Amino acid sequence: MSLYRSSKIWSGKSVRGNRTTLSGKRGRSGPGMLLLWLRKVPKRQAMRIESQVALITGASSGIGQALAAELSQRGARLALTARSITPQAPHLTVPGDLTDPDFRRHLIETTLAHYGRIDILINNAGVGLYQPSWQANDEAVRHMFELNVFAPVHLAQLTVPGMRERRHGMVVNIGSIASKVTLPWFTLYSATKHALESFTDGLRMENADSGLKTMLVCPGYVKTKFQQNVLIGRPPDELASGRRFATTAPALACAIADGIARDRRQVLHPAAGWALVAGWRTVPRLIERVFQKLQRDHK
Repeated sequence: MSLYRSSKIWSGKSVRGNRTTLSGKRGRSGPGMLLLWLRKVPKRQAMRIESQVALITGASSGIGQALAAELSQRGARLALTARSITPQAPHLTVPGDLTDPDFRRHLIETTLAHYGRIDILINNAGVGLYQPSWQANDEAVRHMFELNVFAPVHLAQLTVPGMRERRHGMVVNIGSIASKVTLPWFTLYSATKHALESFTDGLRMENADSGLKTMLVCPGYVKTKFQQNVLIGRPPDELASGRRFATTAPALACAIADGIARDRRQVLHPAAGWALVAGWRTVPRLIERVFQKLQRDHK
């Protein structure tokens, strides 16, 4: 066999003209192979919310409270948790501190003992921190990462095996517009939400053939008490005044519930947030100058 011919045969493959085939058989063209592959990609399937068991963290106020009301109206069976939460019959309520790994285990065990399964895990609990990253209080940073990142990851680790076994379930992570665009007055908070986006995408791809779905929610400004409950600091005044254009928690909850039902991978609400994301991706220097001006005026 000539060197020329042997260079075109490797690992059981041969070449005919400029087309690679297997075992000397005539193969499909590139576009044909792409179409064949696309036919094998799983199609999105709607998730029925009625009668599903949904565990919602941070359910005592704001987005979590509105989401509990929305899913309850759509017929879901709920397990609700927050540091302080009042009983909400007929739903299960489990008060506790999500930064405590032992409580997280207790929460899942209690929910499974009560309902027998968890169909939808909604990691909503979170906290913010308005401080420059290089000056941030170490204890506050660790607390924020524990609640915003480590708690969602741990809760998913505790619930995903059951979802995989049943080949049914969804993990919903409540991120932020800061999952997409780093906000300099909110740098370390943005870091936690970027981490949550990567975790959501990775979890979905790791479990692509298991029936597990994931969804990331990226709210813009929402009319809640979130800003009043940040660990340290406050946002630029221009942003605070602009919150009169913010969406409401019930409107966001409706968008999240629709996203669950339609198997959306991401929900960005209000939709105007996509303009900021597009600007960050196409003219980042311009967006940075705007952010810098907001910071200078805030000092």
